[in-house]
Amino acid sequence: MPATYQRKPLSVIAALGCLSFAVNATVESLPVVGSVYNSAHVFKHQITNSVSYSTMITRDTALFTIAGVTLDSYILALPLDVKTKARVIAQISDPSYAIPLGYFLYQYYDRYSGMSADDEFKQYVSKVYDHEALKGFEHSLFSLDKALSTQQNQHDKDQAHQEGIKVDSQFIATMVRLYDALVQIGEWRDLKQLPAQYQYLSDTPADQVLVTKIQPQVVDILRQTANGMDEGEMKNALLSVLEDAKPENAEKVNNKAQAITVSLIDFVRLNVLKGYRQFLYQKERTERLQEWLTEQLSDDPQQVIAFLQSQQQRRLAVQITVDGLQQGLLEGLVDPKKPFIQVAYQQHVDAVKHNHSSYFTKPEHEQQVRFMQLLSEQPYHDPHYLPFFKQLYQNYRSSIVQVGISSTPTISVRNLPIIKTGAKVSGLGGTGIPNFHFVDRKEDRAYYFFGNDALQLDRLVNERGVKTMFDRLDYLKTLNCNAQYDWNAHVTYDGLVNLGAGETLRDFGEKRCLRELNERADVEQRLATLRPKLIEQISAYQNTPKWALITRVTLKQRIEQQLEKYAELDIDGMPDYTLIYNPWPDHFAHFTGPFSDEVIMPTGELNRLDYWLRATEAAYQKAGVYDRTLWGMAGDHGLSPVYGSLNPEKQIFVPLQEELGISIVVEKISSDEGEGPKLTNALNAPSYQAVDVVVASTAGGNFMLDFFNATAGWTTQPVYNELTQWQPRGGDKVIDIVNESLTRLGETLDYLVVREGACTLEDCTVRVIGMREGKRLDELIRQSGNKRFYSAVQGKPQLLQLQQLNPYLPTPDATDLNEFARLMDKCLYRAKESDVVSWCDESEWRMLTRFTPRPDSVNQLAVIYEEDRAGTINLFPRDGLGYNTKVPGRHAGESYLEKDAFLGFWGKPIGRNATALQSEQNGSLAPTLYEYLTGEPVVVGNNGWGYPSLLNKLDIQ
Repeated sequence: MPATYQRKPLSVIAALGCLSFAVNATVESLPVVGSVYNSAHVFKHQITNSVSYSTMITRDTALFTIAGVTLDSYILALPLDVKTKARVIAQISDPSYAIPLGYFLYQYYDRYSGMSADDEFKQYVSKVYDHEALKGFEHSLFSLDKALSTQQNQHDKDQAHQEGIKVDSQFIATMVRLYDALVQIGEWRDLKQLPAQYQYLSDTPADQVLVTKIQPQVVDILRQTANGMDEGEMKNALLSVLEDAKPENAEKVNNKAQAITVSLIDFVRLNVLKGYRQFLYQKERTERLQEWLTEQLSDDPQQVIAFLQSQQQRRLAVQITVDGLQQGLLEGLVDPKKPFIQVAYQQHVDAVKHNHSSYFTKPEHEQQVRFMQLLSEQPYHDPHYLPFFKQLYQNYRSSIVQVGISSTPTISVRNLPIIKTGAKVSGLGGTGIPNFHFVDRKEDRAYYFFGNDALQLDRLVNERGVKTMFDRLDYLKTLNCNAQYDWNAHVTYDGLVNLGAGETLRDFGEKRCLRELNERADVEQRLATLRPKLIEQISAYQNTPKWALITRVTLKQRIEQQLEKYAELDIDGMPDYTLIYNPWPDHFAHFTGPFSDEVIMPTGELNRLDYWLRATEAAYQKAGVYDRTLWGMAGDHGLSPVYGSLNPEKQIFVPLQEELGISIVVEKISSDEGEGPKLTNALNAPSYQAVDVVVASTAGGNFMLDFFNATAGWTTQPVYNELTQWQPRGGDKVIDIVNESLTRLGETLDYLVVREGACTLEDCTVRVIGMREGKRLDELIRQSGNKRFYSAVQGKPQLLQLQQLNPYLPTPDATDLNEFARLMDKCLYRAKESDVVSWCDESEWRMLTRFTPRPDSVNQLAVIYEEDRAGTINLFPRDGLGYNTKVPGRHAGESYLEKDAFLGFWGKPIGRNATALQSEQNGSLAPTLYEYLTGEPVVVGNNGWGYPSLLNKLDIQ
């Protein structure tokens, strides 16, 4: 570790290391006082409950060193203009200016710098494989020739995905310039207590003045950036932003220069406030803990012993979210007896063989599947290939779901908050995020989250009252590694920074998170040694006769000093709860294909993930807390390969207008998969009141159409009957837009889903429509509370393939086949529409569909429109095709490969008699870990929980 990078609290370790107690007893040999949750209860009800986020806690600006030097020295070294530098230096002595700035810079320099830019995983595989083997493992993301690798990366991905954030002196200088300009008119400097939430910019006169003042500085930064860029898509996009900055474009709707200014202001102010709150929390928590320990030592020393004993035995949890992690693929890679790889490879061969239609556009990147072919033909024995996952499936198979469930549409922006918080999309405490995009009809505002609207996600979720794990566990020590929704986390590594930097600087976020954990492991070791020493001394103090007054006073003073130092150190021990987000398996699978060499080879993304999971476990083992840590991991979805694509909006609306001689106003709010991001001006967003239909694509596997002009008004979602008689604005021709969409998309469409009538949380009927062998099939799924009824308008339902077994899974044994037949008979054949009691419930449908190619299909489609903003019609393309995509990997659809999200738990707390997890939703990850940490039961529908805990199935010891 570089000498310039030191965590300030580590200086306390040396002082505590000098304690000279002759202690022979261990905590384990002392009587147990209090329950497992004793210390957590103390933190929740007696220590952190009085944290006020007071800005008066400390006024010491000397607390901060940045890059090993004082704050003023660091500012002087930044590439700032003379006026800004002079103004900043002049205010360094003002604590209200310097302390937020100091912690803000600490967050973005000390946390992110001081590490080698080398690809650590590449160094690892270079040690365990010889040169010849590595040459055989080369692909577009891994080459022994660095220059070749860079060239290939730029060829395979558009420039929009090449421009990463570089946390260097120029980036820091930009942040300081914006901070200084904002603080001059900021509202926090005179506050004695920080606000509980960040107030985003709005179209108030005061905020408009602020934006107008800051925009010239932002434009200047953008102009400098553009001048240093090569010609290409990203530079052209930046030049269009600069065009909007011209005075004559100031009032332009969705002005992009203003859009970037607003987003930068929100980004800087939010992170300054978040960082300042974290700093004050840590200081105030430490002071409260010191006060409590001192008071209890005087009033009831046994309480201090109980507290320390409980801390030594406390539970920890690690929650890992991996974008695009599919259970079936992983199990197929570690267990060659499973049919997954053979089926996937044969499907690939067949798709390539028959994919010669000029009707479709082929992806720009041709999938390379040499390694999948090898695995399909012969066993592959390699101790360095997926060693973590091999051990995981060997030791914890029962606590890994056999078939995971991603919420439909199977898209990250919908599923990530579900995984991280345990909240549903709909209802009280739900996220309200139905897709990668949506139109809020009440606000007349469209959101698309690949672009600057990503900064709005925290606001949108918070406005719906979602409780994150950091909100629920704010009395414990928490750490966020590269995830969103972290406002109340106590230490944060920013998810957007990791996404921006981590593609070109491989292992960027993983290395920094691991450094944090290893430093905390060192502190935890020291704490684990100190606690029994303190317990021994307090016991000695209790046993000292009261007549030995001088001895008692001396002992008490020494213990108070040591408890004070212990409290200072405690905040830097291992986090009770850690959230880790890894975006890379999904990110690269889009561009190269989900079963490509880039993903599944020993030099691919899954083996890279395996490496970092082992390293993270090692930090907990080093800390001595591994045996008390429950680990849980979930994927937000899987991915399916794409061999051809088409654009539904062009397929439907262009010829329709020509044939009928009418005008249909179509507004597309998304980028095609593989294109660059979009900008939306949060203060002056476009209106959709004059639009007939808004369209948006999602990751190739879902396409949303939002129609307007319903009988009940613009804000109301049209239902099926209205859509069969739909009229564009200003037109007099009636169109059956459902049938037009169906016939023009034909066999490229798996099926579309539309509301049969108005939907509520308890009652909804959706119509599922698809073409099979040239014939239209209409089917209905009706939801009533927890019950579902699935039927065809004519005959028996076929679209969801309930009568077919999933070829990617092993053939069910006789017991499972009997269960499958029993559920099929009950749910599909014996259920009567007029008798709700006869319908199967949610759990029965889930158990039935786990055998099929579409896990949980009936349940997921039944509730797809619980959230009103989920669109009017959702289109799902058939296997092998993508809608509006340029890349060979898709998700958001309904196939097994997209639905089968990994969900699993492991660790020493799991007993030998754990119940096998068969088919569970990825939203159960957070509730399970929460119940383990707190002992509080999770009840679906109460306190914001949308998914059940699975803890009762893990045989916790």
